[in-house]
Amino acid sequence: MPKCPKCNKEVYFAERKTSLGKDWHPGCLKCTKCNKTLAPGSHAEHEGQPYCNKPCYSALFGPGGYGHGGTESHTFKH
Repeated sequence: MPKCPKCNKEVYFAERKTSLGKDWHPGCLKCTKCNKTLAPGSHAEHEGQPYCNKPCYSALFGPGGYGHGGTESHTFKH
């Protein structure tokens, strides 16, 4: 039985969400930065961790952040 990469507990077939080549519990597949619930295939990945595409992944790992300094710009402090 596969284990969830977030909580390390067994993931049963009926409840699994497959993403990043792993099986997750639905409540465990969340953005690493903002904790937003993610849908398989509709998010980004960095070093094996899931991130929402905008604003988190773009702001953390994109070129200059999402919005590039405009009103939609998001900057996270590490």
